[in-house]
Amino acid sequence: MKSILFIIPWSGFYIGRSGCSFAEEPERPPEGVVGLATFLKSKGAPVKVADMQQMLRSNDGDAQQTYADLWQLCTEFKPDCIGMSFFTARFEYARDVFVYLTRKYNESTLCRPFIFAGGVHPTLLPHTTYRHIPFDALVIGEGELPLLQFLSGVSPHEIKGFFMPGDTEVVKADVIDNLDDLPFPDWSLIDIDFYTQPSFQISYAEKDSVMPITFGRGCMYRCNFCAHNCFLYARCHSADYFIRKMQHVAKQCGVSYFIIQDSSIGNFRTTWKQVCHRLIEMGSPYKWWANLRANQVDEDFLRLLKAAGCIKLFFGFESGSQRVLNRMNKRITIDQCRRAAELCHKLDLPFYTSYIVNYFDEEESDLRLTEELIRETRPTSLAVNKFSPIPGSIDYDTNEERIKPYIKTIHDWTMLGMLVSPRLFGNMPEEDFERWYKHLRGLKKYINSHEDTSQ
Repeated sequence: MKSILFIIPWSGFYIGRSGCSFAEEPERPPEGVVGLATFLKSKGAPVKVADMQQMLRSNDGDAQQTYADLWQLCTEFKPDCIGMSFFTARFEYARDVFVYLTRKYNESTLCRPFIFAGGVHPTLLPHTTYRHIPFDALVIGEGELPLLQFLSGVSPHEIKGFFMPGDTEVVKADVIDNLDDLPFPDWSLIDIDFYTQPSFQISYAEKDSVMPITFGRGCMYRCNFCAHNCFLYARCHSADYFIRKMQHVAKQCGVSYFIIQDSSIGNFRTTWKQVCHRLIEMGSPYKWWANLRANQVDEDFLRLLKAAGCIKLFFGFESGSQRVLNRMNKRITIDQCRRAAELCHKLDLPFYTSYIVNYFDEEESDLRLTEELIRETRPTSLAVNKFSPIPGSIDYDTNEERIKPYIKTIHDWTMLGMLVSPRLFGNMPEEDFERWYKHLRGLKKYINSHEDTSQ
């Protein structure tokens, strides 16, 4: 079976930056790539992972040393193929890695591997990806089944989900329907000591060693601004499998704190209740943070979550204006947001709320309502982000002509992926929006610096 090296490109933020505190600026380990690599390894493929973000930070921001480390890995492992996985926010850095490797292989006597790309950006924007980076192929959708065929010797031209240069029809790969068929992630494939350093990932007031863990894939909802389920269909593990997965990760990584990666544990409410009851029977040995939608909240459910080890919930309230929420297709109400916050306060369950500003045709009155909802609901911690129409979202697809004039280079794509909006979408003068944005960011800073974990 062919050997494969997975490369996760870095983000440019850490280039040239030394002495960065992991506690203050933590990273979540790349669970998706590790899971995919584990699957292929379980089928007999020789696999390694080059996690360039971790490598760059461990090299104190020294990009040249990190490139040298990558090339040393290539020369020692001699992979038959190299796969890059990246979001839009790392598009230009994937290009940089591709150019570097192409040059190094041309200068060496080594046979150049087959170099392909997968992940969110290549799946959603294959033609754009090819315009900037001449990969040998792109994998469209989930990677387990098409890559297993490819490493087993099947021609990429014959594999559903492979998109080759010159192809016109984009076809998504077949997927594994039963997620319980997947092996538990093998975290030894990356530097797990780096990722399990104590940090403020869950709380701004208390450091913990935390690992991510995914319960399901996809989402039951389709908010206009979100690309979470643009190519994933919703399914989840069984309760029994997930409990064993938690036990496996806890033992391998030496942690008892988890961040549940799913868009909302309420999407698979019945099965998640089974998980909670199992955890309670075990004495609730783990502490965890999870995402939940405001319309999925009731007191009994929150009591169950807390009893099973939940120490914080994340809610995307997004706006204090019902008009804006409706336009986002968020499918929640302001009253549901208030009720969710009220119950969390009643049960002493910390919660994190997120808001989006600069949404289409947002007015000052909408921002005023957002501030009022933040102050009324008193979140434990807060996020305020500028809206940016990301590829794969309905907002991007339906407003592409408004966005395209601002996206001319691969760097522009990267900035779009980093949620650095190319323009003002709200219905107000730019100076008024910036004044509001600064004000709300100040409110965020105040709330997060006063987070209380004594509840």
